[in-house]
Amino acid sequence: MNMEVTGLGKGRGGVQADEAFSHAVGAVFDRLYAVAEFSPDGTLTRANQHFLDAMGCLLETVIGQNHRFFCDPERAASPDYAAFWERLRAGETIEETERRKGCDGKDAWLAGYYAPVLDDKGKVKNIILIARDVRGARMEAALNSNTLKAFSRGTAMIEFDLAGRVLSANENFCTLMGYKAEEIVGQQHRIFCTEDYARSPAYRQFWDRLGRGEFDGGLYKRVAKDGTDRWIQATYSPILDHEGQPVKVIKFAMDVTKQQVESAEAAGKLAAIDRSTAVIEFDTNGYAIGANDMFLQIMGYERSELIGKHHRTCCDPDHVKGEEYNNFWRALAAGEYQAGIFPRIGKDGRRVWIRATYNPIVDADGKLIKVVKYAYDITDQKQRAADAEGKVAAISRAQAVIEFTPEGVVLEANDNFLTTTGYRREDVVGKHHKMFCDAELVNSQEYSRFWADLAHGEYVAGDFRRRNKAGEEIWLNATYNPIFDGLGNVVKVVKFAHDITERKKAAIEGKSRAQAVDRSLATIEFSLDGEILTANENFLSTMGYTLREIQGRHHSMFVDPAHLKSKEYGDFWRALGRGEGQSGRFHRIGKYDRDVFIQASYSPVFDLQGNPARVIKYAYDVTDQVMLERKIAAKTEQMQGVVGDLSEAIKTISDGASSATGLASETQAAADRGTSAIEGTIESMELMAASSKKIASIVDVIGDLAGQTNLLAFNAAIEAARAGEHGVGFSIVAEEVRKLAERSASAAEEINRLIGESSERVTQGTERSRSARDAFAAIAGCVDKTTGAISGIAQSVGAQRETSRQVVAMIDELATSTHSKI
Repeated sequence: MNMEVTGLGKGRGGVQADEAFSHAVGAVFDRLYAVAEFSPDGTLTRANQHFLDAMGCLLETVIGQNHRFFCDPERAASPDYAAFWERLRAGETIEETERRKGCDGKDAWLAGYYAPVLDDKGKVKNIILIARDVRGARMEAALNSNTLKAFSRGTAMIEFDLAGRVLSANENFCTLMGYKAEEIVGQQHRIFCTEDYARSPAYRQFWDRLGRGEFDGGLYKRVAKDGTDRWIQATYSPILDHEGQPVKVIKFAMDVTKQQVESAEAAGKLAAIDRSTAVIEFDTNGYAIGANDMFLQIMGYERSELIGKHHRTCCDPDHVKGEEYNNFWRALAAGEYQAGIFPRIGKDGRRVWIRATYNPIVDADGKLIKVVKYAYDITDQKQRAADAEGKVAAISRAQAVIEFTPEGVVLEANDNFLTTTGYRREDVVGKHHKMFCDAELVNSQEYSRFWADLAHGEYVAGDFRRRNKAGEEIWLNATYNPIFDGLGNVVKVVKFAHDITERKKAAIEGKSRAQAVDRSLATIEFSLDGEILTANENFLSTMGYTLREIQGRHHSMFVDPAHLKSKEYGDFWRALGRGEGQSGRFHRIGKYDRDVFIQASYSPVFDLQGNPARVIKYAYDVTDQVMLERKIAAKTEQMQGVVGDLSEAIKTISDGASSATGLASETQAAADRGTSAIEGTIESMELMAASSKKIASIVDVIGDLAGQTNLLAFNAAIEAARAGEHGVGFSIVAEEVRKLAERSASAAEEINRLIGESSERVTQGTERSRSARDAFAAIAGCVDKTTGAISGIAQSVGAQRETSRQVVAMIDELATSTHSKI
């Protein structure tokens, strides 16, 4: 099972180096831990070999099984088990050490974490189990517990604090000493001693050694409640915490007052110890004189190979050369008890770690006669501890790590943390955690509860906003881990963190964008079968429903019944099931059979295997737009009729303009001919006027001649009178001439008058002809302008006809487009 571990921080090698590092860390987890992956419903989807080995299973037999397959039926049916999975599905990480049912019929013990893995939307997509196989440790612990219980049932046992006050005592001890438990709890150990011994320096030294964690054991004289002596064979064993500091003393004792009882109890105790403890005995010089089977098995020797050999045989050659080793045996020779964790060398050269006590055995005179060593093989524990320390060191190299007191004062910080926050070590050690926080948070009850919870041992994890030295905002994904002493008290808090500032900013931006989309678009989610999973307020408002009314129902509730039965609708959902997105304008039915038109995209959402898992739809309401388009379509049809009529009118105008142009041309020609005729008339009348003037001149001459004639006739009459009778005839002639002259003068005057009138009338005719000529000229000019205007009108009408054709074409195109959208 290949694991990919992300979120371990950034190194200097770039993305590829970070990915390689994540893969390497995943490989380490895969190599060292039992790892399994479950779906949110508990189905096992992956498992590595460590998990399969721990459970005694084959991969093909368990893949697809539910987690309850590994549980007892009572456990699987319990409310606690159901609550356990509800917590996991809610995203809670759970630490658990539990017994599981293996495939081989044996119990399996796993200790570790069930860690939910979230998708981009914060939903649990799977659950990872990372655990250690602690079956051996649990069996050993159970064996030790049962041994202790068995030991307690046959042994007097009492517990003291380091000041010697009784914490508890078993019934055997109370019976041995004649007390009830309530009579001795809280009392000093000295109540069981003689007064002289209780006041002696030896007694003080005895408790000083125990207070330093030194083991003490042997034969002791004690005083029972009734004042009688009790001889007990006892061991005083300091109990150490994880830091090797003594926290209390447990005493195992046997009543050896009677020798027979002493022998029987001693034999039973030694047998029990022999079965559970590696034992070897040395003489006063350090040579092996006896060893039990367990010790031989641990060290890999045969009895004959070890007896007679010096203790140094099992020690590191460099160690035995040192002064520390010499002092060790000098202390034992002086009767001083030695206890601790020791590295030893087995026969095959392998390093063996043992937790052991070296117990000097003295005779009744207090003389050392031998040394008995009781030991437990803790090699596996030591290796696991070393492994854990290595992992912690690796984590420290990969993550930002800082340690606090339970009150929040900084104890230590690694380079990664200092680099992330921009501080130096001396800037933070001794300062309070609040230096990394906003003042508003520091002054809040939430912050006080945060440290109160940690001080009470509650683990805290999450994404935290902090401030670096420059006052800039940074985001840390961190765990605050309380560290306990042997008594369960929180001694410090260790924080593991990595910088997720950029990722957090991107996530916040992505969330903001998603919220913006959610605020602006109608959104609904479906299963691949079309079942409605959820919908936002915009969608509900658009369709007129509440979420409760639609959740769990099918998409077809929004579809016209006729469309629902169509092949197109079936193909639509089959395409989505294949992971093919769909988009376009859709007609849907809202609540109360209301027509709703939406512009929408149906987008398949894929799972980790690339298979479509659900469908999300983004849409916006275009109902008003569709209604407007329908109105436009109706108006377009009306416009088509109107524009048709307009085209016909324009055609009529064009034809009329063409006729008017012809008529104007004919009028202009007639006006030109009239102008020419008038020009001729004017010319003739001017000639007549000239002739009239000539005639007038002639008449004037005739009038002058008539006057002269009349004068001559008058003179002739005068002369005829003078001539008398001889002049009578001449006088008659002269009279006739005079009368003719008078008539000529009268005729000349009449002619002159008529000629004057004719001349005047010719002059008037000429003036009127000139006016007519000017009028014809003006008419010709106006006709010319009219012809130009009519030609312009004809051209404009032609342009209007072409524009009308284009408008008709565009309206037809708009009508076609509108109908296709509707």
